Amino acid sequence: MGHIRELTPQQRAALVAMVTAASLLFSSLTSIIVALPVIQRELGLDSSELHWVVVAALLPVTAFAVVSGRLGDIVGRRKVLLLGMVVFGIGSALCAIAPDGTFLVAARAVQGLGVALAVPLAVANLTSSLPEHTHGWAVGVQTAGTTLFGIVVPLGIALLVQFASWRWAFAAAVPATVLVLALTRHALVESRAAEPGSLDVLGAVLIATGLTLVVLAFERSSEWGYVHYGTLLALIAGVALLSAFVRVELRAAQPLLDLRYVRLPTVSRPMAALALVQCAGLTLVVYGMLYFQHVMDFSVFHASLLVMATSLGTLGISAYAGQLTDRGRGVQLIATGLALTGCTLLWLAFGVEARQGLLLLPALMIFGLAPPLVYPSATMVVMTSLPGSARGVGASLSVQARQLGASLGLALTNLLFTSVEWGRRNALVHPAATDLTVEEQAALDDVLTQGRAGSQLLAQLPDNVAQDRVSTAADDAFTTAFEVTLLTLGCLVLLGTALVVGALTVRRRRTGGRRPS
Repeated sequence: MGHIRELTPQQRAALVAMVTAASLLFSSLTSIIVALPVIQRELGLDSSELHWVVVAALLPVTAFAVVSGRLGDIVGRRKVLLLGMVVFGIGSALCAIAPDGTFLVAARAVQGLGVALAVPLAVANLTSSLPEHTHGWAVGVQTAGTTLFGIVVPLGIALLVQFASWRWAFAAAVPATVLVLALTRHALVESRAAEPGSLDVLGAVLIATGLTLVVLAFERSSEWGYVHYGTLLALIAGVALLSAFVRVELRAAQPLLDLRYVRLPTVSRPMAALALVQCAGLTLVVYGMLYFQHVMDFSVFHASLLVMATSLGTLGISAYAGQLTDRGRGVQLIATGLALTGCTLLWLAFGVEARQGLLLLPALMIFGLAPPLVYPSATMVVMTSLPGSARGVGASLSVQARQLGASLGLALTNLLFTSVEWGRRNALVHPAATDLTVEEQAALDDVLTQGRAGSQLLAQLPDNVAQDRVSTAADDAFTTAFEVTLLTLGCLVLLGTALVVGALTVRRRRTGGRRPS
């Protein structure tokens, strides 16, 4: 039971409300992945448009998480949380009625804005409502709740897709949002920083726009090319705006983000760990779902069961990991979680190449032990490194680190994946000819997803041998790209383990974990 007996009824209600809110919001970002193949066929989306169904919800969280935390410190954490839940509910309703891909992507962006406003404040409200010695445990409970939703919601969506429509997955979020709003209004007492100050509007605009442009540049480079003027222009403009943000914040009397905090190894290193694990987890889920359905020919439901194996470990150990963090074991937990992530990614890469589901299942289950070791411990190391008046900003930094890993990391892995996949297709389909055009690559995407355009393409080919060659090329290229992506990501995570934890351990020994003055 942990610390649950120590809490008052009001504190228990706050715990339930914030765990439920964070779980609903986080699960909304990626759970729709299980329905992507069906959405792609029904709305006629190409692979790039389909990718944006996921990215459009992640991008606002990346861009606005710090703004949300600062806004909560100023006007009230409960108030901003409620506003975010309302925006999220509106976005969910719009997704349910989306007539085409463009509308769906825009509606997902509205959903993401609601998540950006609410999630950092769910963490901040949770810790401000409970005794300090229970904070790590509470964040662990919240992580377990988020993971439980991450298991149940995708399975529910898979059943809806199989027997009804993917639209019900979004429609069901509307009454769930209303329920969370009622719980939150009842359970929470308003809190804000002791000296809230004012919002740095210029800084907010610069960081939101800069991050959006950088992610957009990496996201579109897979289709436009590395040296396309659109890619370069977006990247240069994004970097310039982020540089301007740094200059503005260093001179601001009341900065949006006190950069002293980010320079602390006890803040920056745990943020890097959060980003790495989030990137690895989301990459595995996105491409794993497509791999199991398109290459292994599993149903949506069976593919969901396999992918959800990555979440089982979190349910059992998140709260305990939080308690160990409260006892000063955060750095060791971060190190263990990162190492476990890197090793299992390498294991999964070999299983994907062999196309052996039995080889993948234990690796997926062991991979699921890593996030509960990293998420609560890294979040609490960040928050306890900051003064109490910056509680909202600390929570926002943790959320933003995860979303940078999700959106920017997924954009970079998509760039790698697409480059390898297209190169492999060229080698298999046109081994002695010019590269396939963008239109031909799109047709092979449709062959992989068994869409209408892919069926028409196969029907036009002269014989069964040619058809088998094209179908095999689509499957082999996807498998090779997934394998290379997992290998690359696993090696980067293992390298990051040494760099992040080594620097963090040395710094904490020298300073004793002191907060900035």
